[in-house]
Amino acid sequence: MKQENLPAIGLDECIAASGGTKALLTGNDVYGEIPRLLDKHYNSRRIFIIADGNTMSAAGKNVENVLISNGIKPVGRYIFPAEPMLHGEYRHIETLRNAMLELLPLTPMAIGAGTINDLVKKAADEVSSPYICIPTAASVDGYTSYGSAVLKDGYKQTLSCAAPRCIVADTGLMSRAPAWLSSSGFGDLAGKIIAGADWIISDAAAPFGAKGADRIDPRAWAMVQSGLYYYLARSLPAAQGDEDAIKALFEALSITGFAMQYLSDSRPVSGAEHLYAHVWEMDNLSFKGNPVSHGHKVAIGSLACLAFIEILFADPDGPPSPPADFCHPTAEERVAEIRSEFAGNAALESTLKTGLEKLPDEQILKKTREGFRDTWKTLRENVLEQILPYSKFKEMLLKAQCPVLPMEINLKRHELITCARRAQMIRMRYTALDLAWELGCFETVLAKMEASDKYF
Repeated sequence: MKQENLPAIGLDECIAASGGTKALLTGNDVYGEIPRLLDKHYNSRRIFIIADGNTMSAAGKNVENVLISNGIKPVGRYIFPAEPMLHGEYRHIETLRNAMLELLPLTPMAIGAGTINDLVKKAADEVSSPYICIPTAASVDGYTSYGSAVLKDGYKQTLSCAAPRCIVADTGLMSRAPAWLSSSGFGDLAGKIIAGADWIISDAAAPFGAKGADRIDPRAWAMVQSGLYYYLARSLPAAQGDEDAIKALFEALSITGFAMQYLSDSRPVSGAEHLYAHVWEMDNLSFKGNPVSHGHKVAIGSLACLAFIEILFADPDGPPSPPADFCHPTAEERVAEIRSEFAGNAALESTLKTGLEKLPDEQILKKTREGFRDTWKTLRENVLEQILPYSKFKEMLLKAQCPVLPMEINLKRHELITCARRAQMIRMRYTALDLAWELGCFETVLAKMEASDKYF
């Protein structure tokens, strides 16, 4: 593990910077604080509880007892079935919104993990009612983020909406969550290493006019990256039910969500590793009949990105050479490529729009090639300083009980490697995939990855 520095910006400062969330309470037996937070931060004591069968049993009944003992009687409930596993689909948001509209004014209360939170977050926003979040697992960074990640119109989207005004996370309860939920949270957190590397690349590409390239915001960077390795080290035993590790993991994931709130963008926490995950979410990737968790997809996507980055930056003198007959596709050829990769996929039209929008013209390509020729060594040093070597990252994921092989999320090795093509197409966000594509060595990198016995 790299140097485990304490965060440069503390949790309280991150909450203050977020602009939306007013309080985050973590610890054992903290539900007794809920009435105080309701009185301080909400206009209505009319609580509408949303949970599923599992989370209602695990936490909802205890929360409801706390409310009733303090003279707060919930005005309604919406409990999703415990089985099958709930999917984050926009139709559920519409159902919740309609149920809430009949009971206004109210304060929605989300009791559950990432999916419940995303559904309630957007539904509450649509009825203009700030909500309170009661997490039941340290499984995602989305609890504190500004948006809701759901399937809408056939593909995964982040819909703009307000973050929870308050979060009350009982670490004792979360430590008893299934191990796969905690390891999923670790995978999501580990992906911030790749997100940071991609932001470094994006920052370097922005002066050349690269489409989708963003400059680094120093405060958002510090919020996510300054204590990342510190939190990863403390979080390693989370899947074993270690309560201190769970607390560290949840706080770290919360901080990354606050960075998204602060910047009103997911750039600080999401790079190409999330693009892989989004592609697999579009594919409804499942393993043994259950959807692969977001964090486990991010973990495998991060390994794919690390392999890609190691090959791309292997030579200090420059990137791999393009194929001898290489030339960048025309707009018509790019449309044909996207249609081939996304044939029959509900995201086709959206991807076509994004793919054409991000297609660089010859002037940008020329500036990129010339610019990185002169700055390659510096960029390489900065990127390699940010990441862990593939083998070390894989070892870390194994210790955290995350999947590390394609077959563990129902993919073949070749499918994982070539998924880079689709991942590069779907978002206006500059990453290592775009850098290689613009330099003409994208397919060379994939061929080297395929031929290597080091990866997967």
